[in-house]
Amino acid sequence: MAAPRPHNDTAAGTPPRPRTTAWLAVAAVLALAGAGLWATGTHNARAQEDKPAAASAGKVRTDLVRIASNQAQALDVGLPQAHEFAHQRRAIGIIDFNQDRTVRVYSANQGRIAQMLVKAGDEVRAGQPLFTVAVPDMAQAASALLASAATLRTANATLQRANALVQEHSIAQKEWQQAQSDQQTAQAAYDGARQSLRLLQLSEAEIQRIEQERLVGKDIAVKSPIAGRVTARAGQNGLLVQPGADPAPVVISDMRSLWMVASVPESEMGDYRLGQSVQVRVPAWPDKVFSGKVSYIGDTVDADTRRLAVRAEVADPGHLLRPQMTAEFDIRTAPAQTSIAVPAQAVVREGNGNDVVWVAQDSDAGGPRFVRRTVVRGLSDAGLVQITQGLAANEPLARRNALFLSSLYESTAAADAGER
Repeated sequence: MAAPRPHNDTAAGTPPRPRTTAWLAVAAVLALAGAGLWATGTHNARAQEDKPAAASAGKVRTDLVRIASNQAQALDVGLPQAHEFAHQRRAIGIIDFNQDRTVRVYSANQGRIAQMLVKAGDEVRAGQPLFTVAVPDMAQAASALLASAATLRTANATLQRANALVQEHSIAQKEWQQAQSDQQTAQAAYDGARQSLRLLQLSEAEIQRIEQERLVGKDIAVKSPIAGRVTARAGQNGLLVQPGADPAPVVISDMRSLWMVASVPESEMGDYRLGQSVQVRVPAWPDKVFSGKVSYIGDTVDADTRRLAVRAEVADPGHLLRPQMTAEFDIRTAPAQTSIAVPAQAVVREGNGNDVVWVAQDSDAGGPRFVRRTVVRGLSDAGLVQITQGLAANEPLARRNALFLSSLYESTAAADAGER
């Protein structure tokens, strides 16, 4: 009896079993993988939904940015305001004496100062004696006056007697004519002596006093030609003075009016005209404004700095200003203009030189949105900036912290670019 053959599925005549089990295993693996991906995506989606609103702040698209709802208050969203802007220029200069009202007082005659009658800081009136000078020519001139006055008195008396005698035919015609000649000569000498004293700057009253009191050694008083303040005194008792020799013994200046002298660019020359109103401020009196008018515009431009001098006369009735003080002046160059204005914090100067504001657009689920708007700025005044183009009066915008929006926009854009 033959031994039985072992069972073999691959034997000839027997068909192979289908590989159903292997395909089922592969399907199970793929199903598990898909389930894992779905679970991961669902988790990420829920995590994204669970993020706070601030996480959605940033650039939405070109020129549009979103912020969190709790950040809107810091931006002070509101409309532009109407403001009157004055067209004016501003320059820095110094206060100086008004040289048109400043006098250096010299002695008209050589001599020595006998007595100084004023000191620096004194207020003087016109005609007030400032100092006296002992002039050698004074004694000679006074003596000549006294001698000529005596000769004139004698000649007048002689002529008066001659006139009476000639009418009675008691005097020769020749003697009468000689009396007339002597009187005329004496009168000329007397008038010449008085004129010499006038040239020594003596008044008629002083000359009369010399003649009446027979004063010979009188000192000459040098008087102030204007009313003002003694701003400098170089004279001392006994100092030899000469006409026009510096330093002047006394300098008088009318301090009720001073000069403000500034140096301005030549490109601004066309903005200045004589008579324009000027407002001057000095650090010593920050709360005070001094008024003045342009009195001089430089005739030449400095070759090195390309600037020219502009000078204004400034009223100072309270004597608060001092020469050489640093001063700042504002000068109105055109009539004021009313236009829309925004706070300075609402305007951002970008790296390319453009000025932008952020206009409130709308809100979505993520928060308020603002659109970037390029504008043209004009004048500035009291913390406000004039907007001449790019913004309407009825468009609300971020009035404060606009730089935050620009920074948020730029940082988000940079992050997006880095991820790409």
